[in-house]
Amino acid sequence: MRRDDTRDLNPDLDSAERRGLLLATVAGLALAALMLVAALLPMSPWRNEEGGFLPDSPLLDSVTFIVFLLFLVPGIVYGFASRSLLQASDVPKVMGLGIKDMASFIVLAFVLGQFIALFNWTGVGSALAVAGASGLESIGLVGLPAIIGFILLASVLNLFIVSGSSMWTLMAAVFVPMFALLGYEPGFIQGAFRVGDSATQVITPMNPYLFVLLMLVKQYEPKAGLGTVISRMLPFVIPFWVAWVLVLVVFYFAGWPMGPGVGIRIGG
Repeated sequence: MRRDDTRDLNPDLDSAERRGLLLATVAGLALAALMLVAALLPMSPWRNEEGGFLPDSPLLDSVTFIVFLLFLVPGIVYGFASRSLLQASDVPKVMGLGIKDMASFIVLAFVLGQFIALFNWTGVGSALAVAGASGLESIGLVGLPAIIGFILLASVLNLFIVSGSSMWTLMAAVFVPMFALLGYEPGFIQGAFRVGDSATQVITPMNPYLFVLLMLVKQYEPKAGLGTVISRMLPFVIPFWVAWVLVLVVFYFAGWPMGPGVGIRIGG
């Protein structure tokens, strides 16, 4: 594996890198075409028993593996074509470097996995879901206002828990079964969560990327601080929040599916 950490980063590609990109693109397109042909064959093993793909099929179950291959094959082709990979043993080394960068997320996912397992084992999540659903039904808050309240809660919590995957893991254990008891699809609830999660990301000082933005702002305003960045981004929060909520409201009243086989209400 070629390692040259001392050379300056240069946006211009040399001949080997251009050849690597070209061959990687060809390899990626060829692999995608091969998969497409394999999926479109009448007797394809990627089809379900009815001969289709929705709402469930081996093709959809293999999405993770397909995406993995679509990244792996062009990456390997580029590596050998550009001479950044010199032998087969370099491939796992490079993949190991990628895992190294994800180590903090893997540790976080492990801890969250243990938390969710214990949370489900205690039955607290189910109890809270039943109690919450009963409470909302008793006060008549079972329609769109309940969804708006959930979005507001996600927006507020997003100021303290920046990681969307972490916050969804914590909230989903209670709110997905709670809204399921009220008749809402988990996919729709996740869509509502993403609305609340996206709007306030740019104003929380817990967001590490805010400091990256601050460093860029300091190039033009040396006296700028974190408050400067937040105040500049604040005018965007409410319009974005309102716009995304309106999009969700349109889906809610129109009854449009949130995705393949995922509607607004269970069985709807």
